[in-house]
Amino acid sequence: AAAAAAAARRKERSQLAAMYDFCLTLPYGAMLLVGGAMGLTAGSVTSGLVGGGVGLAQLALGYSSYSEWAENSNNAQKRFRSPTYAYVVVSMVLSLIVTALMAERYVETVDENGDRKFFPAGFVTAVSAFMTIFYLYRLLFSGEVGSSAERAYKRND
Repeated sequence: AAAAAAAARRKERSQLAAMYDFCLTLPYGAMLLVGGAMGLTAGSVTSGLVGGGVGLAQLALGYSSYSEWAENSNNAQKRFRSPTYAYVVVSMVLSLIVTALMAERYVETVDENGDRKFFPAGFVTAVSAFMTIFYLYRLLFSGEVGSSAERAYKRND
């Protein structure tokens, strides 16, 4: 019974790892881009440039990652080389930077009653922290690099 439960947990983990980086990078990039545009219309040029720039970068990384994945997904020789690894690393670094910047802004943002305002700085901090953890998970536990990925693929077929 314990072996069956362990096998079920391994299968569940491998199914969770099947969520590719671009599945969340594209919506995350779009959210940052829209947030940057909202900041720009509210009069914050810095928010507009940083949010828009990082949003566009994440969209470009997500699209490039998807394109490489789609190109290699049916090629048996390239399937287990994880072409999106570099995109995940760069996306993680960008999301970590956004997390740090927006966390600092969230700590400094207080409304008239002395309470912290969650939106937008707290919200972007939370989403960016989640994305950083997601990218770290993809790098450490996805099983998409080398022979371990091939074994996982064969085990789940």
